[in-house]
Amino acid sequence: MHDFSWAGVRRHLEPWFTADTFSFRDEGERSTARGKFLIGSRNPQHRSIGVIQRARWRGAGAFYLLTLRPAQTRALLPIVSHCTRELDVVLLHEGILEPALGITPQAVTSEKNLTYEREASAALDAVDSGAAQIAFL
Repeated sequence: MHDFSWAGVRRHLEPWFTADTFSFRDEGERSTARGKFLIGSRNPQHRSIGVIQRARWRGAGAFYLLTLRPAQTRALLPIVSHCTRELDVVLLHEGILEPALGITPQAVTSEKNLTYEREASAALDAVDSGAAQIAFL
């Protein structure tokens, strides 16, 4: 995306999500941060979306865990049915991709400005290699 800004995305999402940051300054710290990030993203007691954005400086960066604030699902997704609201893919697409990044359902269908990976490691590798600006897990 030409005008992508992680800071702008975070500002847009602040009313609905808390953000835990797992920073690293080098490859040694990255492994530890990645492990904590992946463990946190699997917590079934919280609705969370994991995020990594391409680092500005080689070897340094952060993983982010966006956790939906209690009772915010309805406010974030007001026209979505209760059952559908509980799906993480709906939270990602209608709560993050479209409002924060402008990725419309039509863009999703044509896979414009996004791709899907089956494994978290492939998504993280795409960001690390520069093939992707950001990955959501």
